[in-house]
Amino acid sequence: MIAIPSILVASMIGVSLQFLYRYIPALGPDRVIFGIIKTLTSGVILATGFMHVLPDSFDDLTSKCLPEDPWRKFPFTTFIAMNSAFLVLMIALVHLQEKVNDDKTSQLLRNRVIALMSKVAGVVVSVVFGLTMGASDNQCTIRSLIAAFCFHELAEGMRLGGPILHAEFKSKMNWKMVLSFPVTMQFGIALGMQIQKIYGETSPTALILMGMLNACSAGLLIDLALVNLLAHELYGPKIQGNMKLHVLGYVATFIGAAGMSLMAKWA
Repeated sequence: MIAIPSILVASMIGVSLQFLYRYIPALGPDRVIFGIIKTLTSGVILATGFMHVLPDSFDDLTSKCLPEDPWRKFPFTTFIAMNSAFLVLMIALVHLQEKVNDDKTSQLLRNRVIALMSKVAGVVVSVVFGLTMGASDNQCTIRSLIAAFCFHELAEGMRLGGPILHAEFKSKMNWKMVLSFPVTMQFGIALGMQIQKIYGETSPTALILMGMLNACSAGLLIDLALVNLLAHELYGPKIQGNMKLHVLGYVATFIGAAGMSLMAKWA
């Protein structure tokens, strides 16, 4: 099946791009272009949460295949997403409240939390894609999904590459994170397809499971984009006081969000 190798290559390219700064100094984490790339990928994350994952959760948890009470009488999607975002905030708070020697150590802990949470959210999204692939018998639809998800995984890889780079893991751990990203994505796709085969597209069990996973993932993605990435980058010391960088940051965020929103037509 062409889907898995195509998506594997796309995700590998995406996650590796930001590590090229050793060979292309302009891509270094302290350079302006890196900050612009980071805001662009933050826009991608935000649109993924709002335009791809959250609507799917609404569809799953309000499906007519589920009993009206309680599934269509309570907004489970937004409730789960809200609590998922709270959970991310609590985890970050616990890490940042630990006694640290300096601000650099505190920032390092924060970046590592972001990297790990980003990876968890990405795996959940890949499981959902696997379910979609498994549910479709139309070859045209499958080809469109593969193309859309290749671009999605390229963007996801770029998104995850930033937090991994900022987390300043040791070289060996960096490579483990980079190499494990495309592998876990393929695992998620295979798992999603297997769940679909076992339970069926309209099975109440599959709908509830995937609806809850989607809602959790949406909460993670939205919180990571707005709180941990955009707020830090757009209101950080590097951009504050520099109107040109501020405008570039907002434009990059909009482009990232607009591109991923457009992909919602096919994905």
